Amino acid sequence: MSSVLRGECKEPGGKLVAVAVGMGRNAKGQACLESCRIDGDFFIDYDLDGRAPHELLTDLESAMTRLRLPLDPDRATAALDAVMERHDAERMLGISSRSLVRALVRALPPGQVRTENEAGAGLSDTDDSYRHGADLEVLDQDEALRRWAGLDLTVIRDRLRDPVMQMAMDQALAESVAAGTQPPTLRLWRWASPAVVLGRFQSLANEVHLDRARELGFTVVRRCTGGGTMLVEADRVITYSLYMPAGFVRGLDPIRSYRLCDLWLIRALRSQGIEAGWEGINDIASPRGKIGGASQRRFPGKGGGPGGILHHVTLSHSIDTRLMGQVLNTSQEKISDKAVQSARSRVDPISRQTRLDRKTLVEEILQTLPSLVGGVHMGEPGPDMEDRASRLAEERYARPGWTGTIE
Repeated sequence: MSSVLRGECKEPGGKLVAVAVGMGRNAKGQACLESCRIDGDFFIDYDLDGRAPHELLTDLESAMTRLRLPLDPDRATAALDAVMERHDAERMLGISSRSLVRALVRALPPGQVRTENEAGAGLSDTDDSYRHGADLEVLDQDEALRRWAGLDLTVIRDRLRDPVMQMAMDQALAESVAAGTQPPTLRLWRWASPAVVLGRFQSLANEVHLDRARELGFTVVRRCTGGGTMLVEADRVITYSLYMPAGFVRGLDPIRSYRLCDLWLIRALRSQGIEAGWEGINDIASPRGKIGGASQRRFPGKGGGPGGILHHVTLSHSIDTRLMGQVLNTSQEKISDKAVQSARSRVDPISRQTRLDRKTLVEEILQTLPSLVGGVHMGEPGPDMEDRASRLAEERYARPGWTGTIE
């Protein structure tokens, strides 16, 4: 029976990736990699061509199991680069072949890495491969405003939903917009109960103190998008989703896509005197820390539909840092490139900048929409949408096999 070892690497300015490997012996009695699993808070961005979105991840894991030990980090990096080049319709966002190899090096036991190459496998503290400069962060404001002005937007002030149904409704609405049967939509979530929401590629056991979370009444769910774990208390967060046709972000790289979708929020927060902007790939931040995070997933069009993009955001209006520490198991590697000692000290909730309560602030930011978009209409999910969401909840999001798909 093979032993399982795990290593982590945080891409500077990017995301955390971990590699868990099962060690064994081949027919010659030599050490080998029997299995490999990649997890983390990274994203996978892919073209809307209808293909399975996670084939790249599976192929990277397979390529790692074929690497010979002792590991040559340079050759390993080249092998993973070749896999990524073959998947030209998919892109790992927030990590690279180098950070994957560094995580693998950290997982392997002593003597299983060629020492003359080991240093070359790492990312130096000054590496800036994911510290996005102005060329990636600057969004053409005129073009962005033109795209927003062209929208006829349906706004859903949703009813209370439990965490499982929140995940399911997100996918149901995104699929409908991608199919062309639902107009561009903004949904404001209302949480019926507290939740811990895992990113699509995160490890349940390594991100959450599961027993403690359940003791405290949290439902643990996994969403369909990448990124990090969210701790949700209904009266402390603001959560919304945008469901847009693919044309809304056409021609934009993933970073600019995030910037475009968050534009209305940043403008609305600033109109209330709240300092807010972008940090890294997907964070909404003040000069003092993280306010919230966004995540995206593209959906292919079916039946001649335009394809679509799901963009959802959770903001911290206030936060119980003690509770956060009890429920979340944040790796020190994850914050290794931040000037903070803990994930709790990295968060800067909105309430530090405004006296508006959460409900009032939501109303104020919604008031900015008519000046930004071509039209605003109120709506709600119809019976067919509710039925689709219920099926998705039963078939996927309520199942332990989905939540624990990466243990």
